[in-house]
Amino acid sequence: MSTPKHVAITNALRERCRELPVGSRLPAEKELAVQFEVSRMTVRQALDALAADGRVERVPGLGTFVRRPTVAMGPHLTSFSEDMRNRGLRPSSRLIAIEEVTATGEVATDLGVDPASPVIRLERLRFADDEPMCLEDAHLPSRLQRVLDDADLEGSLHEVLAKAGIVIAAARRRVRAVPAPARDARLLGLPEHAPALEIVDLFFDTGRRPVQRSRSRYRHDRYEVQSDLFRPADPGPGR
Repeated sequence: MSTPKHVAITNALRERCRELPVGSRLPAEKELAVQFEVSRMTVRQALDALAADGRVERVPGLGTFVRRPTVAMGPHLTSFSEDMRNRGLRPSSRLIAIEEVTATGEVATDLGVDPASPVIRLERLRFADDEPMCLEDAHLPSRLQRVLDDADLEGSLHEVLAKAGIVIAAARRRVRAVPAPARDARLLGLPEHAPALEIVDLFFDTGRRPVQRSRSRYRHDRYEVQSDLFRPADPGPGR
């Protein structure tokens, strides 16, 4: 089955947007219709799809401009790589450090190990479409060293663990806004002391054992947290 024309144009323009700086203006609908040899209606469908994805912003009377989509973290347990792929973005990572360190009190408590015992520290810069999105500082119990020794740590860590039979089944999350330290800001492409979204996740396997504690600092202009909230049912008087 052939790809519908508006879908093919959407995909072609998505790739073009990835290569253009934010704020770049795309050609007018009439020009794009000529380029792709389709009707303006077909082009409009493609641009509407890109706008819905957050790839472009359509300003009446001015044109269509490239933007970068904001990634919303919902209430479901997903990995960084899954989040990016679900939004049509290419996830990747750059390994900055992997080392054995002594667990701090907070890390030891979260991972359920003795204070000052050895743990594995993993620092990675995470990308979407080759743009930095977050700086991750993760700690894992030393019992997982054999799993990490020959693993591709520039891919999905949760996929690495799953291949070893360690499935992430639950997590506890804490979110707050922090000023990005100078080094973090530089790596993330932010101005010094710009705000960052700091998320601390504690991941558990199917046996409820702590597997990974991650402190990740996300770009404030690319991430938001979304939750569905419900008012508790009123039990009524006397209940």
